[in-house]
Amino acid sequence: MRIGIDGRVLRDDYPGIGRCVYNLLLAMQPQLEGDTLVVLYDPAVKSRYDISALASLPGVELVPWAVPPQAPSQFWKLGKLLAGLRLDVFHAPYYPAACRAAGAPLVLTLFDLIPMVHPASMPSAPARLAYAVAVRLAVRNARRIIVCSQAARADLQRLLGVSAERIAVIPAAPAPVFRPSTDAAVRQTRELYRVPQRYILHVGVNKPHKNLETLLEAYHRYYTQTPTESRASLVLAGEHDPRYVTPRRWAAQLGLARSVLALGNVPDEDLRDLYTGASCVAIPSLYEGFGLPVLEAMACGAPVLCSSSSALPEVAGDAAIQLDPRDTMGWTRMIARLLEDQPLRESLRVRGISRAAQFSWEAAGQQTLEVYRAVARER
Repeated sequence: MRIGIDGRVLRDDYPGIGRCVYNLLLAMQPQLEGDTLVVLYDPAVKSRYDISALASLPGVELVPWAVPPQAPSQFWKLGKLLAGLRLDVFHAPYYPAACRAAGAPLVLTLFDLIPMVHPASMPSAPARLAYAVAVRLAVRNARRIIVCSQAARADLQRLLGVSAERIAVIPAAPAPVFRPSTDAAVRQTRELYRVPQRYILHVGVNKPHKNLETLLEAYHRYYTQTPTESRASLVLAGEHDPRYVTPRRWAAQLGLARSVLALGNVPDEDLRDLYTGASCVAIPSLYEGFGLPVLEAMACGAPVLCSSSSALPEVAGDAAIQLDPRDTMGWTRMIARLLEDQPLRESLRVRGISRAAQFSWEAAGQQTLEVYRAVARER
């Protein structure tokens, strides 16, 4: 069986999707049993992902195609390209590639429906309309739709009327790099980014559904109530979308410019060290289709505070403290408590590592291959 996968999302401006697709490819390759992964990629894009490593793996065939993942031209070019590749199934992990029939049975991954659930995260009304049309076309074309959580499955059924038998729930997992780091590595990375010894870490972009407003307001209350000598800093790691207020500007408005560090995008190895060294990791999202930072943080042994909304309880289980994402006072109290309660932090570290170990890319790869084979048989 020849399995086509759109790997053009293996780029740094698709952080969550790219990370999931890359780890899925690595996990599926040892389980191919004679099948071939035909991976489209854009050779013009510089990426943190090692494309050359994929090329060296048996059963992996790379196809260069320098068309961006959102380019309108793919709508009339992609079908011709795929027809020449003689595919038995094609997997689109990003919806634009699924908007037209692919010439092979189509598997679609929808990581979330954020613009439909939280329109503020896509502020342009024309863009939201285009998104809604494109997603509906992609869903119509797909034989199977993969989601990472039961919450995302429920959204897909509720908002788009997709029948349960067309949806496969396959959870993501932390990449192998995310594991407890050494004290020396943590210290070196802190020095590199000028991060103090005690800090609260948040990982994510500054879009409205990430709910940075609640976190910054909670931190501001914590900051004003805590003696200077025992305060922890707030460290923000992740891309900054220029369409929204930047974390630096937000922090400055609250008088926190010296205590809030906005690092921008951080390499995975450094992010692992920052997770490991954090006094706690705070993820107050209003909505997540899965919530990979929660799982990565737990895999690194970080105590986690996360929102009780959408898919995050599925990921966190009983290994993180869950809070109402709108309860600013609750976040303030729990941040202060966790920073002072060493036994609680240690308990969360132990439970988090155990919880994260229940998610594996090997299992996700096996389940995804089963979806491909089922769809190919139906053909």
